[in-house]
Amino acid sequence: MNQRDLDQELRELGKANAGKVPDMIRHRQEEVYAALESLPMQKRSHHRKKSVRSVSPVYRFLLTAAAVMIVTIGGLLGGAAVSPTIAASLQSVPLIGSLFKLAADDLGLQTLEESGLADVVGASATHDGITLRIPELVYDGIRLSMIVTRDGEKLSGGILDEISTGNGTKSKYPKGAIYSFNAQIDGRNMGLKAKRTSDPNTAIFELTTSLGTKQFTSELPDAFTLTIQFGLEGVEEQFMFEIPVRKQQGKVMSTIQKSREWKGHKLTLSEIQFTPITTQVLLSVDSDDHEWQHRLWFELWDDRGNVLGFIGGYGAHETGHAGELRYNVLFERMAEAPSSIKLKAFLPEMEDPSSSSGGFKLNEHGEVIKNYINELEITFPVDQAEIQKLYEISSKTRGDDKP
Repeated sequence: MNQRDLDQELRELGKANAGKVPDMIRHRQEEVYAALESLPMQKRSHHRKKSVRSVSPVYRFLLTAAAVMIVTIGGLLGGAAVSPTIAASLQSVPLIGSLFKLAADDLGLQTLEESGLADVVGASATHDGITLRIPELVYDGIRLSMIVTRDGEKLSGGILDEISTGNGTKSKYPKGAIYSFNAQIDGRNMGLKAKRTSDPNTAIFELTTSLGTKQFTSELPDAFTLTIQFGLEGVEEQFMFEIPVRKQQGKVMSTIQKSREWKGHKLTLSEIQFTPITTQVLLSVDSDDHEWQHRLWFELWDDRGNVLGFIGGYGAHETGHAGELRYNVLFERMAEAPSSIKLKAFLPEMEDPSSSSGGFKLNEHGEVIKNYINELEITFPVDQAEIQKLYEISSKTRGDDKP
């Protein structure tokens, strides 16, 4: 089945990675490391506690003795060597601030710290002095996102660093970088993609499903065991994890079935789903011009004129109907529940106007030049009250029965 990977096309634009941890923060980390070795650690709790925001992104730990002290560690494991004693201690300390706040371009994941919806996993594996951890994950029935962190000695690059050799030859990786990864559910291979964060030793991995010919929605069950395997440069043994996953309850679904036509091209919006972290849109484009069809992009706007951040998506032709390209597109959640949503379609300008592939043309602000097709715009009402209730889900309202 012919598929269109919107994620791959988006990566052509490229994004800069965040810089290094400041020396002042690094010095503070060393002081905290020294303190950790002399303080008793309490056992991990499955109940997340609310914490104060901090501008330094990484772990925050609760250390208890006669009194309770909250310590924020900025840029944890940002290239610094950590002793085995400290590394073992960190596993037993309850996670307070969510590392999902490092997802700079994803509002839904950033809000997990306040909502308490992320599950504390605490899985880890160590080979040749390098430790991979999966401290937390979240699954909303549409996408599964998990944090992967790394620590170890003599690591020269980030967890997702890749060294291009040019001329189409295979890329190289610095020691300790992830060069391969795959995921399975009940023996079935799943799509897994990696996202960089502002911490070079922390990445976010997301699980996606391949589009089927009969069911054009998420095929993941409500609960399952996820098997993940990572390969790290310079480490012979693979890092293996088996993690139980359960869906966060709560979603609002609207069946739309609205269509717009323009010059023989037909755009149909069939369904939209809202969860506390994701907005999923199911749509289709029917056209005899396949080149035009594959160039078309989409945006989702709320009633305040805000554009939702694009997360990813796939398009696939249904068997027996080559003219219809069906899409499953994911966007961020909205900051506030809207009363209506607007779907916009546009054609991005290409650097090479004669080509339908390659880089996009940018304006003076570094933004893609978009040619909107107003005739294909679809505006539709949504249940604002129900979506607002969904967005207000917190650790109190979700219950404390999660394993």
